[in-house]
Amino acid sequence: MALCGEDKAKYINRLNRIEGQIRGLKKMVIEDRDCMNVLKQVAATVGATRSLGITILEEHLKGCVSGAIRDKSSDEELIHQVIEIFNKFGK
Repeated sequence: MALCGEDKAKYINRLNRIEGQIRGLKKMVIEDRDCMNVLKQVAATVGATRSLGITILEEHLKGCVSGAIRDKSSDEELIHQVIEIFNKFGK
């Protein structure tokens, strides 16, 4: 199943920013920067990644899942998948 919703370019732009944050983190570790500064950057990176995941999940629910439920195709499997992904985001 392909990505639902938003233009793929928006996802790529967000991923490029996250990739830049990761490179920045690596550089901070290499340069032996202050722990608190590194931790703040880790938190920012986790937040950006989680935000992207939530955006993709929302679009999946609005598009793929709602369409499948309307069409009555594999409701049980979709519900299981959604519960599984919510559990992963809850950790």
